[in-house]
Amino acid sequence: MMKRMVEIQKDGKGQPYIQWEQAPGGWKRDWIRTKDGEGDWAGTKRYLNIVRTASADGGPSGNATDFPIFSELPDEQIIEAFVAAVCAVTGCRIP
Repeated sequence: MMKRMVEIQKDGKGQPYIQWEQAPGGWKRDWIRTKDGEGDWAGTKRYLNIVRTASADGGPSGNATDFPIFSELPDEQIIEAFVAAVCAVTGCRIP
């Protein structure tokens, strides 16, 4: 079994998420959200969301940005890959 780089948690809606400190005091959260109806603007039903948070244990602070998911990868694999990619591109330490 592959070792996870960060702990994947579940929010109050049962959605998996990762919350990590991208820089000192700069917390981020990414998660997968399911949307139906008019909220499903890309017709994929699944969206990767990213938002800043006020602290390690705080909820989202601000407006999330969403990205439609066109692949069938599991939610956990998508959010882990997103964190790794953001950390690699920005040069911050992978948690």
